[in-house]
Amino acid sequence: MQPYIVLYRDQALLPFDSPCAFMCQADDSDHAEEQTLDAYPDAEIVWVAQTISVDEAFADYWGTDAN
Repeated sequence: MQPYIVLYRDQALLPFDSPCAFMCQADDSDHAEEQTLDAYPDAEIVWVAQTISVDEAFADYWGTDAN
């Protein structure tokens, strides 16, 4: 199992709000998405990163440098 951070949106967020982050251990990115949807059934998955750093996941999502 590897660490993943899944960024997702739900209906409570406004369109300009940053996504929420879900941290988990998974076999692969599909498994990480599945775990996120188990926890948040109405979530819209927007990004999956194999990392333990939320900052790194958001930097990857936004296309910026985490440092």
